[in-house]
Amino acid sequence: MDTCGRPVLYTDEKITEIIELMDKYTESEDIPILAEFAYLNNIRRGTFYDQPGLSDATKRMTGKKEAQLERLALKNGINVSMAIFSLKQMGWSDKHEVTLENLTIGMPPELEEE
Repeated sequence: MDTCGRPVLYTDEKITEIIELMDKYTESEDIPILAEFAYLNNIRRGTFYDQPGLSDATKRMTGKKEAQLERLALKNGINVSMAIFSLKQMGWSDKHEVTLENLTIGMPPELEEE
């Protein structure tokens, strides 16, 4: 579908065809992988983000992947380290962020100039 060099122009019919393929792939795979789908269908992965018409199908696919990874990791049904790695690639984080409000930072009183 995609060729090197020139951007591919997608017609409404082509977008519809890709969406149907994506939905079929998403339903048939336990953990759908966008990169694998792109490879199998000779589509540049960036196309799924560049083409607004593919947005919903892309979100359905990644949503299923996210849910399945979490469910299987909680049940020890898959390698937890790999699930964590994959979920982090999808924006998950295991760091804790603290937000401080109404905080004033300044010099200690003994060092302030008069």
